[in-house]
Amino acid sequence: MKSTMLRPEDHMSRREFLRIPRPKNSGILTLDQEKCTGCGLCTIHCPTRSLTLSLNGERNTYQILFRQEICDDCGVCEKSCPEGCLRMMDQGPRQKKPGKDAKVIFDDKISKCMECGIPLYPQAMVKRLESKLFLAKEYAWPFYLCPSCRMKSQLKDEMTEKMRA
Repeated sequence: MKSTMLRPEDHMSRREFLRIPRPKNSGILTLDQEKCTGCGLCTIHCPTRSLTLSLNGERNTYQILFRQEICDDCGVCEKSCPEGCLRMMDQGPRQKKPGKDAKVIFDDKISKCMECGIPLYPQAMVKRLESKLFLAKEYAWPFYLCPSCRMKSQLKDEMTEKMRA
């Protein structure tokens, strides 16, 4: 009877796993716009940097770009997405080569701090968090303030309460 136990020499590190050659560019990355909050975790975890973030200051937008020609279809982006909105779909034999240009797969306006005006995060993220807090009947978090202005606002409220007492 053969043992099915793994031996130490059978172990493979994540780095070794990611180095395994895979057929490049055999899939198409799709994103569910309704679910995506633009958190950017997929861009952080992408080992090939085929997913990148871009800020467009002129239009005040936040974008996630996908470059298919450098994607190795590893699926790390799918697994890292907390909302489960990324899917790598096999397109079968390719008729034409992928273009060199990055494709915009997510585009959203940037929320800015109401006090100081610094860019904060995509509006889709704010809407998603507000809906979760509303369903949980939680305290309304001031998403429209940056951490610094939020702290100043809390200190100001505490000072006002102390003066009233």
